[in-house]
Amino acid sequence: MKSLIASTSVWLLLTLALPAGATVIDFEAQAAGRGGSLTGIPDSPFTIGIAALTGGELLHGEINLPADQTGVYATEGLFGSDTNPLVIHFAVPVSGFSVFIANGDSANQTYTVSDDLGHTTSVMLALSGSISNSARTVSLPGDGITTVSITSANADFWNFAIDNVTFEAVPEPEPTLLVLGGLALTIWCGGNLRSPQVRLQKASRLS
Repeated sequence: MKSLIASTSVWLLLTLALPAGATVIDFEAQAAGRGGSLTGIPDSPFTIGIAALTGGELLHGEINLPADQTGVYATEGLFGSDTNPLVIHFAVPVSGFSVFIANGDSANQTYTVSDDLGHTTSVMLALSGSISNSARTVSLPGDGITTVSITSANADFWNFAIDNVTFEAVPEPEPTLLVLGGLALTIWCGGNLRSPQVRLQKASRLS
């Protein structure tokens, strides 16, 4: 019976501690019914699940952004209150982060994706409307990320959009899991530390 309880506790501990899998924010539902023209009026902060985005506006089928004609979170610096960088804050630490960046600028532009752990990745994207390389998915290797910034090197008249924000929440030990783990360890240790004399006495009673 004790071995059954110990096995069950360990199974629950391992099962509940596993990550739930990757989350992908594609902005389709949120941008439905939005126009394709930049307004300079940000949807900020904009929260989806554990992610809070600031600095951009929701668009669908953005004009002059042929690399992504779906729902996006976009920003520009020509007018209005959009910001550079776009920033994503996570309510809990995440890993496996990646984001699709589409260049809306009329010139080739460098984009930098960085997190609060010190990881940074920069890419050069071709001007909007180019046949290739005007958009790319950028990943960060960090485990335990809570903030990500996406920045255009064009500090004055930036124009870009993000899509398919992907991440996994890092599982944290729950009090219930710790109790179950302690119970399983106690039962296992108690069974294995029982002296040979006690075992012989129990066996003699049964015979």
